[in-house]
Amino acid sequence: MTTTHERLETGYEPETPPYDSVLRQFLLNQSRMNEIIADRPGGRSEQHDDVSLADAGTVVPFLNQAVLLRPVLDPSDEMLDRVEKFFTGGSTATLLSAWPTPDLSSRGWTLMGHPMFVVGAAATGASRPGVRVEPVQTAEQLAIVERVAVEGYPLPEASGAPAGSLLPESLLHSEAHLRLGFLDDEPVAVGMALPAFGVVNLALAATLPAARRRGVWSAIVRARWALAPDLPAVAFTSDYSRPGFVAMGFLPMTRFTLWLRQPA
Repeated sequence: MTTTHERLETGYEPETPPYDSVLRQFLLNQSRMNEIIADRPGGRSEQHDDVSLADAGTVVPFLNQAVLLRPVLDPSDEMLDRVEKFFTGGSTATLLSAWPTPDLSSRGWTLMGHPMFVVGAAATGASRPGVRVEPVQTAEQLAIVERVAVEGYPLPEASGAPAGSLLPESLLHSEAHLRLGFLDDEPVAVGMALPAFGVVNLALAATLPAARRRGVWSAIVRARWALAPDLPAVAFTSDYSRPGFVAMGFLPMTRFTLWLRQPA
């Protein structure tokens, strides 16, 4: 007697539905966000079943990123060949994996760390006096966003770069959204969000040092989540920002793996 077995779902096959898990929703959302940022002169992107590739052509490696859509178990995996070929002659890049990876240092990658993936089900809290958040809708506002991001993150590699070097003006007309936070009428914080694939992806958050722990960062979180308040909000975050997310009701779910590679 012959028994036919159905394929057992892993959660990361090409046929896996986007809504199989919040993790998969995030990975597809992050891939789309990278693609939007790379939609600029000099930018490039490629979408594959197992990896998303985007080179925005900026000096900030977080914006030139490979997002793995399946685990890599062996440093000789042919997917890594495709990733490195894509970035050869291009920008300093990062590789983001939702799963532990083998040591990739022999291939020229440097381990940056293990950011935490957090998920929130409902935003909490209210804005403090003197704090407000505005949508970014003009090139002038976009230039302010870039300045605050460079100084607040900080991104020293982009210091002094002309407006438009970090974020393309095309973002203003995309499905991604930028928010600018003010403290006593001074722009001091920024954040980007993309509602897609059933989640709101919170990204590119930065606050100037003098304005930290004044309620602006949390106001930026709530303002971006308000774009689609019925959806869970997701982010991958440093251990520095993790306590702020947890205080707002986010759950730390798992640690990602983040690698950096200089252009070959």
